[in-house]
Amino acid sequence: MEVEIGNWTNSTTGPIVPDQFTFILYRLAVPVLFSVVTMSGLVGNGLVIYVIASRERMHTVTNLLLLNLAVADLAFVLVVPPFTAYQMAAEWWPFGDVACRLLHYLVNVTAYVTVYTLVAVAVMRYLTVVHAARTAHYRTPAVTAAIIAGIWIAVMLLNAPVITSYRVRPYGPGALPDCDISSIDVGRCLFATFFAFGYVLPLAIIGVFSVRIFVDIRRQRTCASAGVRRTKSFRRKQAVGRLLVLVVALFAVLWLPVHIHLLVAYFGYISTDPWYLVCIGTSDSEKFSSVFTCIL
Repeated sequence: MEVEIGNWTNSTTGPIVPDQFTFILYRLAVPVLFSVVTMSGLVGNGLVIYVIASRERMHTVTNLLLLNLAVADLAFVLVVPPFTAYQMAAEWWPFGDVACRLLHYLVNVTAYVTVYTLVAVAVMRYLTVVHAARTAHYRTPAVTAAIIAGIWIAVMLLNAPVITSYRVRPYGPGALPDCDISSIDVGRCLFATFFAFGYVLPLAIIGVFSVRIFVDIRRQRTCASAGVRRTKSFRRKQAVGRLLVLVVALFAVLWLPVHIHLLVAYFGYISTDPWYLVCIGTSDSEKFSSVFTCIL
């Protein structure tokens, strides 16, 4: 979808001539930002993967889910930010149609894997805190590994239509080719689905289980004696409850602006106000949005 921003647009009569604002934003600020995201993602996720994978005692249920988050984030930062930064700075896509389709497929797969791994974390914490004894035989590394594999397989299969939703094409006679979604109708379907199943549904699931954990901890605190409330295990449960509230809040707050922008972009009108562009970072925000998966 062609988006005109300021004076920086594909020209059918000559080269692209950016104004000062778009030059600074897209050719300087965004590549620098994406470089920072790539380097921090490589270091941070690499350390997490090394520490958990190299120590057998770290192979717990929670740590395996964290390992999966790190793998998904690492797959994202290795590919998406470098290609995207080049595309926005150069204003064209020189890597071919296959790379274009695979890039967007990877964006969607890693985003969904991250989101539903967070759902799995919430469910596992619920089983650990509320039904510890009855679910002990389910909360094992083997079962967790099967759940992780199931998440990847399901997400990869269900996102297969994304591969056919993007293509490389020029936006006018003599224009350079760009990698973008094939049509506005396809974009509306894709991002409405992403909002429903990548935000509303997982947020509702995480919220329900987090509230159940919080209520159970409050009930135990009311019924427990002063001595029990001072035990290490009880304090750990309280810390888990506070952490899950934080996770739900971060998930809701950090992802909501991305979804609002994508829905407005395909169902409404994108503002060309400079400050809006700075906040979004790019008019092609379906790629930039997955930076938030690194935060979560």
